[in-house]
Amino acid sequence: MRFRRSVDIAADLNAEDRLTRENIRVIRPGFGLAPKHDDTLLGRRVNRDPAMGTAMRWDYIG
Repeated sequence: MRFRRSVDIAADLNAEDRLTRENIRVIRPGFGLAPKHDDTLLGRRVNRDPAMGTAMRWDYIG
């Protein structure tokens, strides 16, 4: 589990920005959401201002 892949923020986002393939990425090692949630996240809006390099979490989705 330590070296698993996860979804990461690839660009600085502002609250109410939509998640796209350009602003999220899958990295290893990661501590965020599993890549299987990638399609679920696309098009959703964030409810805070996550910085680039932040591991994606469910509570960032509004």
